[in-house]
Amino acid sequence: MTVTERLRAVLPGSSEPADAGEPGTPTAPGGEAVGAGWQRAGVVGLLTGLASVLVVVGPVVLAWLVEPVGAGTPGQAVGTGAALWLLTSGAHVAVGGVTVSLVPLAGLALLVLVAWLGAREAMVDVSTDGEYWWGLLPTPLAAALGAWWAGYAGAVVGAVALTFAGPVRVGPLSLVVPSVLVPLAALALALRPVALDDPDVLGPRLSLARVPDTIRRGVRPGLAGAGVLLAAGLVAVVAAVALAWGEVSTISEGVAAAGLGGVVLALAQVASLPNLALWAVSFLAGPGFRVVDGGDVTWSGAEGGLLPMVPVLAALPRPGAFPWFVALGGLVVVGVGAHAARRALSEVARLSRLRTKLAVAFWACVTTALVIAGLDVLAGGSVGQFRLADVGAPAGRLFLALLAELCLGALVVVVRDAWRLRR
Repeated sequence: MTVTERLRAVLPGSSEPADAGEPGTPTAPGGEAVGAGWQRAGVVGLLTGLASVLVVVGPVVLAWLVEPVGAGTPGQAVGTGAALWLLTSGAHVAVGGVTVSLVPLAGLALLVLVAWLGAREAMVDVSTDGEYWWGLLPTPLAAALGAWWAGYAGAVVGAVALTFAGPVRVGPLSLVVPSVLVPLAALALALRPVALDDPDVLGPRLSLARVPDTIRRGVRPGLAGAGVLLAAGLVAVVAAVALAWGEVSTISEGVAAAGLGGVVLALAQVASLPNLALWAVSFLAGPGFRVVDGGDVTWSGAEGGLLPMVPVLAALPRPGAFPWFVALGGLVVVGVGAHAARRALSEVARLSRLRTKLAVAFWACVTTALVIAGLDVLAGGSVGQFRLADVGAPAGRLFLALLAELCLGALVVVVRDAWRLRR
């Protein structure tokens, strides 16, 4: 059976039998549809990567054509666009001695979405039968997805080659993210509906049965908790920008952000909103964040410092000490821990042992803290040199603070649940 047939068989209202092939699709002697093969998947992977590159390079070249800056050439514009695509995909870039590693998470999510669409297309009419390749996936499916991955990696190599036409260079070690992590995330999203339809598609080495039950049951509530935390941080950022809109507009005019340049600047700030949401989450949790060296913002207050001319940074609080009740922002994180614990308890039987419930709730909190801290590590922390060499939230301290506060909220929910059962 192919991937397409498996998904079609579970579509609501589908009257087509699960083993029917597409009209004109060649079939094997037993009637099974023959997959399109790894060659097609490799071509789809290359086209997926090129389409993803075009998402970033296209606007950059358009901006250069409309408002050319200096004596740059079209080749330099393309090279700069390719470098920006690699940065958005998670790589670190450098111009001269200045390293930029602050990855816009919204842009990264868009590129993962493009890659997911391509990976899903590469799986069309690929057989899910046969022996497992290294215990991971059926051999035909593994060959197709491997070819897709190779094609996508070829586009990454092409983008790196294009950067030599411009002034920006890419850190070799950081290419692991665009060439491995991004396609891996896309493949995981593409395989998810197939695995839900038939868990046997995943080989023994990928089977969730290898994961302890308490950890597996805590993953989904933990991911939901991370989503709630990011949403809370995003709300805080949007509210701060709205309250300081006058200052934001003034700085935007001061950097001459008009016409297409203003659109590009606005898009760059929107793409970085999840990064700012992470900063807000770190502030709520206690560790705070750093905009420039000597410009930390924590529960105790905001330190002064000369800020970059980025309009959205005008929403930062004025330097000075904060009142005591600002520390109550930690209760937001505690509440998210309670929310994750409630969802975790719904994953286990009502009369399960207290130890089991505590373990599932704990792993939900660990998942939430790991996702937030992992995103902070992935987003990077440098937008320049000297005072801009380390900005953002401290990932290590953020993880520990989140875990402690989340577990506090989870403990309250689990203990309350146990008390209600004993009544």
